[in-house]
Amino acid sequence: MYVYVYFIQRRVLLGNPLMISATMTCLNMRERCGYLWYRMTRRKTIESSDTTTALNRYLSTFHLTFMGVGATVGVGIYVLVGVAAKEYAGPGMLISFILAGIVTLMNALCFVEFGSRIPKTGGSYTYVYESMGEIMAFLVGWIILLGYLTSGAIGCRAWSGYFDSLFDGAIHNKTVDIFGTINLGPPFSHSLDLVAFCFELTVLFIVSLGIHASAKVNFVLSMVSISVLLFVTIMGFIFGNIENVINKDHGGFFPFGVKGVIVATSACFYAFQGFDVICLSAEESKTPLKSIPRAILFELIIVTLLYAGSSFSLIMLAPVYLIDTKAPIPSAFAVNNIQWAKYVVTIGPVLGISNLSLLNLYSTSRHAYCMANDGLFLKVFGVVHKKTQVPLVGVMSIGIFVALSSLFLDIADLVQFNVLGLFVINIIISSNIVILRSRTSDSSAVGDSERKTMASKCQISKIIDKFSVVFLIFVLVVISLMASLLIQRTPVLSSQPNITALCTVILFWLLIVAISFIIKLKLKPPTGNSFKVPFVPLLPVIIITTNMMLLVYAIDLDGLITFSVLILIGLVIYLVLIIFSRDVMPRETVISEEEVGLMSLEQES
Repeated sequence: MYVYVYFIQRRVLLGNPLMISATMTCLNMRERCGYLWYRMTRRKTIESSDTTTALNRYLSTFHLTFMGVGATVGVGIYVLVGVAAKEYAGPGMLISFILAGIVTLMNALCFVEFGSRIPKTGGSYTYVYESMGEIMAFLVGWIILLGYLTSGAIGCRAWSGYFDSLFDGAIHNKTVDIFGTINLGPPFSHSLDLVAFCFELTVLFIVSLGIHASAKVNFVLSMVSISVLLFVTIMGFIFGNIENVINKDHGGFFPFGVKGVIVATSACFYAFQGFDVICLSAEESKTPLKSIPRAILFELIIVTLLYAGSSFSLIMLAPVYLIDTKAPIPSAFAVNNIQWAKYVVTIGPVLGISNLSLLNLYSTSRHAYCMANDGLFLKVFGVVHKKTQVPLVGVMSIGIFVALSSLFLDIADLVQFNVLGLFVINIIISSNIVILRSRTSDSSAVGDSERKTMASKCQISKIIDKFSVVFLIFVLVVISLMASLLIQRTPVLSSQPNITALCTVILFWLLIVAISFIIKLKLKPPTGNSFKVPFVPLLPVIIITTNMMLLVYAIDLDGLITFSVLILIGLVIYLVLIIFSRDVMPRETVISEEEVGLMSLEQES
């Protein structure tokens, strides 16, 4: 008998899973490769009017804004501010925070465009799946998932350290006395961290109660964190000395030069990350298409003002060489003999990291929920509890995993993976904006009969046009990487630059401008009434090159190797998922026009 599998234009109609499994066993190598390519490049269609969800739509713009603030104002400002000031930029750290805020705002504009037309949970993962295909979506989702898991464990250990410091390390010492030390080597810690373990279990309990409880706890903790940073800002202007900002006797405002400011910007950039929790809350927002863009912009404005004010006050309170990088803000007050204020601001990191851990577990469970619904993660993570309306299995599993990791492991070395992942995802999202502009119309707005007509006309030229834009973006990213490496490794930015290197960098930038101009000629006018990123492709190209520059300054060889190994592991997991997957084509998924075809397979009954 003959078994037909119809790959109809942008819609795939398949039989039951058993018939699909039997059919796949008969495919020869060429057809298997074709199927693999089809899986890797298929895209997900999401209607802007599709608001169906099993989750509880409770969150308003107000809630989303403070969720973003809570996810951002955490360990970053309380630790990175000291490292950036003392080791990288000196008083010029203020410029680094402003630059990092500007870069984050540019990145956020791309997220705002996607968030204003895609009302589904998933953030970057969903945006990439909708426009770039399954393989890219899985890799982005894998990077984000690992980033959340490592951030959760690191956050628990950081909270434990701050909490234990209030008791002069008595908890850690007692734990070592009772359980002894662990000598298994990396990544295992030298001792158990029971405080971190118990703290994560508490966070797990709160998140399991539902979005109502999480939102209320988040609001209280966010307000306390904001109050602490406002307190630091006010105290700095009262007790500070402007001479510490001028820094005349220790190298001036830029003691480490322009390169120091760039390196500090890379470090400060991490302190601004957190608005992705807003995108992950789309299916729990009352009006996601309006609330998500507004909340992202409001959150960034609040955080940038808080960071600029508190960092400036920190520099005024204490000379940069007297700042303690482990506890920069309390040490600044100690330098001025304001002991009572020192203890007040110590509360900030404890509550800030508490909120960060709460939102981290919330974000991780929603991210896993979205991937599970798409068939790219374990299905059990997509099950929603009927009473609390949260993916309870995901919350419990992830929370226990993070708790055990924080108990036994010391994975601080994976922080660079998180930073590198952030820059890579921002580059992909901004590239995505350009690719979307090169398409004639949104796939979700085209009917089946129109698709058939479109597929029969100028098929070859459409394929060439599509992939030429993708190819040009790829070339632009590679040239940007080469230019950034050259700037980082040669004295291009010094007072006596290497002329050959400088001319090469200028040539690279001219090539970027030329490629941008060619891309501009291939773009189509944007359609629809939702927010659109302005000045395309100019702004996305600036975002790509800026993120690439910061990436090069933020990563080292060990971090790059770790990133590459984890990406390879992710690819292996993706292939395993394809092999054992029976849900070959979810109903929301589409495929590109050049992949449309008809396969007939002969099988003896």
